[in-house]
Amino acid sequence: MTLPLFTLKSYQLETLATLRRYLEKTVELGDADTAFYAITKRSYVPPPSLPGLPYVCLRVPTGGGKTVLAAHTVAIAADSFLRTDAPTVLWLVPSQTIREQTLASLQDRANPNRRALADRFGENVRVMTVQEALYAKRADYDGGLVVIVATIQAFRVEETEGRKVYEANGELMDHFSGLADGQRALLDAGPSGDPVPSLANVLRIRRPMVIVDEAHNARTDLSFDTLARLKPSLIVEFTATPVTPEEHKPEKGIYASNVLHHVSAAELKAADMIKLPVVLRGRADPRETIGDAMAWLDELTATAAAEEKTTGEFVRPVMLLQAEAKSKDRPTLHAEEVKRILVDDFRVPDDHVVIATGDSKGLDGVDLFDRDCRVRFIITQQALKEGWDCSFAYVLCSVAEQKSPRAVEQLLGRVLRLPRAKRKVHEDLNRAYAFATTTSFQNAANTLRDGLVNNGFERVEAQALVRAVPVIPGFEERGSAFVFEEALPAEIDATSFKTNIETATGGRVEIDLSTGTIRARGALTDYDRTALKLAMPEAAAVVIDQLVHRSRGARLKVPDAAQEAIRFAVPRLAVTTPTGPQLFDRAHFLDIPWKLEESDPAPILDFFAPPKPAGDEAHVDVSTAGQVTVQFVTDLHEQLSLALAERGWTKNALVNWIDRRLPFSSRRDITRVSSTLFIAKALDVITAKTGMTVEALAKAKFRLVEAFVKVIGKHRDEREKTAFEQALFPQSGLEFATSSAVELVFDENRYGYNQPYKGGTDFKKHLFRVIGDLEPRGEEHECAVYLDRLKEVKAWVRNTARQPHSFWLQTSSDKFYPDFVALLNDGRVLAIEYKGAHLASADDAKEKRLIGELWAERSGGKCLFLMIENKEFVQVERITDHESEGTC
Repeated sequence: MTLPLFTLKSYQLETLATLRRYLEKTVELGDADTAFYAITKRSYVPPPSLPGLPYVCLRVPTGGGKTVLAAHTVAIAADSFLRTDAPTVLWLVPSQTIREQTLASLQDRANPNRRALADRFGENVRVMTVQEALYAKRADYDGGLVVIVATIQAFRVEETEGRKVYEANGELMDHFSGLADGQRALLDAGPSGDPVPSLANVLRIRRPMVIVDEAHNARTDLSFDTLARLKPSLIVEFTATPVTPEEHKPEKGIYASNVLHHVSAAELKAADMIKLPVVLRGRADPRETIGDAMAWLDELTATAAAEEKTTGEFVRPVMLLQAEAKSKDRPTLHAEEVKRILVDDFRVPDDHVVIATGDSKGLDGVDLFDRDCRVRFIITQQALKEGWDCSFAYVLCSVAEQKSPRAVEQLLGRVLRLPRAKRKVHEDLNRAYAFATTTSFQNAANTLRDGLVNNGFERVEAQALVRAVPVIPGFEERGSAFVFEEALPAEIDATSFKTNIETATGGRVEIDLSTGTIRARGALTDYDRTALKLAMPEAAAVVIDQLVHRSRGARLKVPDAAQEAIRFAVPRLAVTTPTGPQLFDRAHFLDIPWKLEESDPAPILDFFAPPKPAGDEAHVDVSTAGQVTVQFVTDLHEQLSLALAERGWTKNALVNWIDRRLPFSSRRDITRVSSTLFIAKALDVITAKTGMTVEALAKAKFRLVEAFVKVIGKHRDEREKTAFEQALFPQSGLEFATSSAVELVFDENRYGYNQPYKGGTDFKKHLFRVIGDLEPRGEEHECAVYLDRLKEVKAWVRNTARQPHSFWLQTSSDKFYPDFVALLNDGRVLAIEYKGAHLASADDAKEKRLIGELWAERSGGKCLFLMIENKEFVQVERITDHESEGTC
């Protein structure tokens, strides 16, 4: 059976690329600290008890897919840092519930998490618990990837399960035969001086990579000491809320996370991973809050039905209700009472409601994605079961006033995920909704924003992403509820059912006999509609429908900034073809596939040198405190090679192995036949020059992969640069046009960035509420200030790099993203690239200028391009005043 293709999002690819660069840099420099600074330009916090160890954090907000990223991390670490085909991974999770879920996903061959492992290690994957690891044989580890999923408590010697990890176990004896002295130095020894046959010692031999899920729960001295006992090779943590430098307090045993890469909420939103913005509505009375929320759930349900008719995608919106805790001292709206209100006052069928608190297991065995599932309301108190996830949850309703962001943090995370990570045609289905019982609407909004921050969002983003709707526009407010009226048909005598109506709706619908009208206080639900139709004559059905419709007529409109009314479309550079304009990209100047075998293999010697003679054991030193110090990189690789016996190699086997290890970026335009022919020729060059045998080359196979990545990159750069320049010549036969047929429309819902702007300048003309990837200081910031104050500019966008919905132009090897794109008052578009004087003459800058000026030239004066150097911002004013060719 062919499994459906799972494709990583752009921000996920960028996250993994950053990790790969860091691990490669650590190997290159031999130092985790220096490598971290080289990649991030920030200081590294060495983990206590783990000197020299690479320990980094990938910060991903709720809904960003941390588990699938962690699964892909395994292959990246194995190839770029560990250099082994048989890594051992210790996958630590915060709770037993998450452990069971992670195990299930990694053991399911159809799950994207397991497939991420299988893409690199094939069928040689063993996923196990600690209990299973106590009986695993040496062949299980030697044969491929081993993943042990556990909580960190399972490795603490103070715990019952933890003691088993460190105790002698006869089932593990085969791991300890034929150990080299360097390996024995790593291990705990028994009274006889021989290594204790324990699981802890097995892990020490294997130098496990450690993945820590929700790592902010495991950054204490106790956790670091526990990890140090297992002699890990590196640690990668995944969390939405890392320990910040401000929270770093070593004297209290709390250590800041080394955040290597941060994913923003905007990137998740642009990638269709989460529902944003969160639309907030507040009411003082909890029953009115519930009524509003139910009515909006009905609206969303109708919208979802329309969505299915349009796209075929089934979505059934669900509401989460946050109840109060029971109290002996005062009456509360606890979970059972909220259910009673739903069933008795709002006539909700009992099987539409489940209670999911600590004692109630209403969600157990319930598949909310099943079309026949009847559950629409889930009542909880503070938190649903850990790991619970249903993207159908759209509405969060809090019946008690919440003053702490922690009280809404976890539930808010439950309503953020977008079903199927796919943007919906109906905009209401791309948003999440919160209905709060509150006497202070501003406090409710701030609490909700704080809840977003606790889910891993930046505070600047949270301010923009919570949209408060305190008033229904266009309707009169009477008392504490909005009132809607409809005239009853003259032939209907309401006297007989007046009392029944008011009872059936809990007083939210009443009959005024003096005027012959039916009046609704607040929005009516589908259950109200049903109750009214059952209580009233059939002749009133039309009036009931009208009343329900009117009560919902004030839909939750999101307040729009004035800039959102501006349509900002940028025509892009196209190639004219018989079938119409095509966006100019690599395919127009490169022959694909590329015949790599025709390239010269000799430059491989520029990137590969024979390894220096190494001892037959790792260089390990045991300190007087009992801690093992290792030269991370060389000695780590030697230790791992000692733990594995190399199989017999042939040249063909080595060629195929290297070919499979080439990353996609190296072989994206090369057939396997072409790459294997080139690899074979290059190995012949190395053998002729160095005299290395196939066995010697096999021992250096990971270094060979690095060399091939570099030599292929060198050949590709030369090929692409030449082809790109030839494509722009008039003789190339390509006809260029800057065309609106392939335009990019800037959309706030698609605006992605890595970090929001946190400076103090109040920019008036930026198209969107949040500005992405603009440092508060520096020359680019000065350029933005100049642009914002220029009278000729109507609106501008900080054009963020490597985001899927940013404006780009093709260069020989990459996409070029100008720093700023502005819409002028006369309708022209201006693209600006800022370069410091020391960068302006670089080859990439020349290509950017060339393609930018071609884009402007072929626009017929509609587009302008400017490359600014050394703060010469006055050029912006000159070019916007100039009405001619549109280049500078």
